[in-house]
Amino acid sequence: MGTEQIVIICAPAPIGQAPCGSGKAPATVTAYLIDPVQAPSINAQNAPFDYAAAATIWGLAFTFVVGLYLISKSAGVILAAIRNF
Repeated sequence: MGTEQIVIICAPAPIGQAPCGSGKAPATVTAYLIDPVQAPSINAQNAPFDYAAAATIWGLAFTFVVGLYLISKSAGVILAAIRNF
């Protein structure tokens, strides 16, 4: 999915140096860099939360649970009527 590489960053420093500007100096760190092929799948995971889709799924699940309750309640009434008959 990626490789571990050494990269140059601009880190806080008391004296600014050439490419980084004031208050920063170049420094090296080890970073995990992803392959360009994997970038679309990672960007898709970081997409904003879709409230409309979540509301649809929640409504469907709630309707299913209430429907299952009503069916079970009706079955219980029918079984009780047969038992008392």
